[in-house]
Amino acid sequence: MGVLMRKEILRMENVTKSYDGVTYLENFNMQIYKGEVMGLIPINRHGKSELIELLCQNSSIDYGRIYINNELVNYYEHSTNSVNRVYVINQKSKLIQDLTVSDNIFVLRRGFKKYVINNKVLREQVNKYLKEIGVYINPDELIANLNPFEQCCVELVKAIIGGSNLIIISDITNIISVVDLSKLYQLINFYSDKGYSFLFIGSHHEEIFTICDRVSLMKDGTIVKVLDDQDMKNDLIKHYTISFTDNKQKIDRYNGQGILEFENICTDNLNKMSFSIKKGECVVLFDTNNTIYSELLELMNGELKPKCGQILYNNQLYTESIARKALDNGIAVISENATQKMIFYNLSYVDNLYFLIDKKIDKTIMNRKIKKSIVREYEKIVGKEIYEKDLSSLELASLYNLVYYRIHLYNPNIVFCVQPFSGADMYLRKHISDLIYELKRKGITIIIIAVNISDTLSVADRLMIIEKGSVLKEYSKEEFESIHVIA
Repeated sequence: MGVLMRKEILRMENVTKSYDGVTYLENFNMQIYKGEVMGLIPINRHGKSELIELLCQNSSIDYGRIYINNELVNYYEHSTNSVNRVYVINQKSKLIQDLTVSDNIFVLRRGFKKYVINNKVLREQVNKYLKEIGVYINPDELIANLNPFEQCCVELVKAIIGGSNLIIISDITNIISVVDLSKLYQLINFYSDKGYSFLFIGSHHEEIFTICDRVSLMKDGTIVKVLDDQDMKNDLIKHYTISFTDNKQKIDRYNGQGILEFENICTDNLNKMSFSIKKGECVVLFDTNNTIYSELLELMNGELKPKCGQILYNNQLYTESIARKALDNGIAVISENATQKMIFYNLSYVDNLYFLIDKKIDKTIMNRKIKKSIVREYEKIVGKEIYEKDLSSLELASLYNLVYYRIHLYNPNIVFCVQPFSGADMYLRKHISDLIYELKRKGITIIIIAVNISDTLSVADRLMIIEKGSVLKEYSKEEFESIHVIA
């Protein structure tokens, strides 16, 4: 793969963008050529969403110029708010879930009149494009029935048919399995070879290096370094990255005592799944197909019964009655995108902090004295002033503190962490890694479910590779630290 010709698709010259006194982009420079896959690594997320928005729509800027296809579309003296032919594919699909594939691709296009072309012709057109890329999806299938990779394929075809000048793919690796990710890379290569241009945004340089012709490093809304093919080496990027192992001493809290066992568990997507996890251990379940995590959690909370096999918890049969009161029995979950799903923004910081304790301790006992002691305990870490702030005004790091300290305070036996680093920049991933480490120091058993192992290994004691619902391989800490483990 390479740049087909040096025709410029995008040029940003010294672009500065601010809003409400905050500068999001400052002297931002970027060039993307026809047929190029340009990578962008936001070392912190400052300015990322503003950049994407600015590429899609020509809103006002404080300084600089933006060219698309050598045409000046936006400059600081004149902004039109016009829309550019730029398509964005990210974790949140823009497809209409209750419409078919063909309707999403064609009917929703501006100016399209469905009565001119019948459904048979539409299906033939969709099949033509899907066959070209080797992806087989029924054009009459509802979008809601497609997996994340298939939805990405539909969006990609939609962008191509729509004549997009630039296709932006942002943080998509958090929702696509490693198997499907390889297929997506092939599709990007296919279309870049045909002259289509991409901006591929991700937090992990390993995945960025795999697919991109050049890589731009962005920090605080400024491009600090542009790497070409020869520069894409781990040792050359170390200067711009941070360590995930600082101040982490080895913890040996588990002593061989088993706390959770799966014995030949079968569901729709689990295929005789068997594993044993020790008390106080941190284990990563790396799901290469991205199919197991929802069923795994449903088993643990009693929403799903296994078709075969059994689950043991503390050497006792994990019955449906125990599962339906999983939290009461010491099993907690930190969901993916936890700050969106696990924080009650209508409540105060303190009320959020002791939300689980409030359920654990009898209301008659849970008095002001206990609450004050909780506040005092955690204000040493988070600061006294945070208790007075509105939650919506807090930075992401403070919100993650709240999620993890709530679990820390509740002190369960086991915590399932689902994709804990999803959507996080480098600094936030380091922060979350430290929070998981604090749970680990307390002796809590941690099970991390991930479709991208990335930084999970920084806190893990063991790694299990899950393929097609079964444990394919297992690595100890010593093993995955000494070899490069990527499924």
